[in-house]
Amino acid sequence: MKEKEATILSFDALGIGYGSGARRKILLPPLTASARRGELVAIIGRNGIGKSTLLRTMIGLHTAFGGQVLIQGENLLKIPRMELARRIGYISTEIIRTSNMTVFDLVALGRFPHTNWIGRIDNRSREVIDDAIEKTGMSNFTGRYIAELSDGERQRAMIARVLAQDAAIMVMDEPLAFLDLPGKYEIANLIRNLSRTGKTIVFSTHDLDIAVKIADRIWLMLREGLTEGSPVKLIANGSFDAMFESQVSLTGPFSVSSASGYLKNFL
Repeated sequence: MKEKEATILSFDALGIGYGSGARRKILLPPLTASARRGELVAIIGRNGIGKSTLLRTMIGLHTAFGGQVLIQGENLLKIPRMELARRIGYISTEIIRTSNMTVFDLVALGRFPHTNWIGRIDNRSREVIDDAIEKTGMSNFTGRYIAELSDGERQRAMIARVLAQDAAIMVMDEPLAFLDLPGKYEIANLIRNLSRTGKTIVFSTHDLDIAVKIADRIWLMLREGLTEGSPVKLIANGSFDAMFESQVSLTGPFSVSSASGYLKNFL
């Protein structure tokens, strides 16, 4: 696996939750983790553990209840919103419902941090948009309406939009949700390939098998907090066992040897 550059995203003693005042609810103990340039990071955890809340907190959409988030070494709270949009792109779990937006229109929206106040698409932006569409395999869909796309095609279009944003960090909340098995692996391979172009990609998923196969690093969210490491390291030290309330141990397809085989097949 290629050597990674310096840390590009990190948070230390980060408190996540929701609400305010007497209604404030902190979900987990303070969390600490990091991601390097060109690294693919998967967030794994049980339903309701706080994966989406963590993602939204570390990009500034939710207020942190303590600690700090650093983007390229700078405190998130000190980065102007437009500048932050040039550094981080985000895909939520929400499905876009529109009847009159084409794939090209959607991808072009990703250029908003780089355009003037009227949103003019110049030659440079057009090149970036076309490149994003090509890299995500959507070249034959530019004129298609979003409402006409399959779930997998729509997800590719959303990834193209974030790619056109030309941010160093791409954050995706459940990009494999609502997809059939072939669709999950298509999108998983796409985001892995994008990380190999230098993008740092952090995504949440319930698909532990896919995460083990493609991720460079996993942030494992448990009630006790967050544990991070390579898939093989987390399997070897039994960290995944804590996700299950029963005495089930991750053997068989999730043994250390087979996990290593998974990784070799994708490198």
